[in-house]
Amino acid sequence: MRRVLAFIFLFFLYSCADKPVVKPDFDFTSIETIVIYPTPDFRSFAGSGTIINKSIVYQLMKMGINIVERETTPALIKEASLSQTGITQNEFDVKITSSNFVLLCTLTEFKDHQVIVVPIKTRNRGSSVTTVETINEPIITKDKIGNEIVHYETTTTETTTTQKGSLTERESVEYISSRVGMTVQLIDVANGDVLWTNTYWYTSISLTNAVHECVYGALKPLEQLLN
Repeated sequence: MRRVLAFIFLFFLYSCADKPVVKPDFDFTSIETIVIYPTPDFRSFAGSGTIINKSIVYQLMKMGINIVERETTPALIKEASLSQTGITQNEFDVKITSSNFVLLCTLTEFKDHQVIVVPIKTRNRGSSVTTVETINEPIITKDKIGNEIVHYETTTTETTTTQKGSLTERESVEYISSRVGMTVQLIDVANGDVLWTNTYWYTSISLTNAVHECVYGALKPLEQLLN
């Protein structure tokens, strides 16, 4: 039973990734600021794009990259009253994109609390039992002068009993599996070139862990280029 549970636990913690594609001859160490654009929600999962974006910001800041969230720009302008300084909304939008790089993300999967039922099966391979019975029977004969001679004759009986195997199914175990998949692109807004792209997915027993590990796995190769 423990082996079954251990196998299933490891089965639901796995990931997959293709090799990232990188534009050759580009100096990624020159990147100081990355603009994060809003990620569209995955199908009917409201808020999934925001969840991914916050995790992306967290991972990139750990890499030492300055981050601007394009989604929060209007609110920042309003709160800081930037219009009073003579900077308009459009001018500010141009400012944050013309001198920086943009990271775009597309969710390919976002599944939460998918219940998977795994039945537990017990296999009886059957058995075979062999019984050997030995019987010594005395046989009496007489010699020429009438003396009795006793000797024994051994009889051996062998019996084999075979029981057929069987396969029984007991109560099943339910597991909750969450899966997140994403594709990310780093774009140079000066010329529209895609500098780097990667795809990654991760499956876990919780959505929080699946999101964290998926974003980490997708952006980890980029960290090696930026530093």
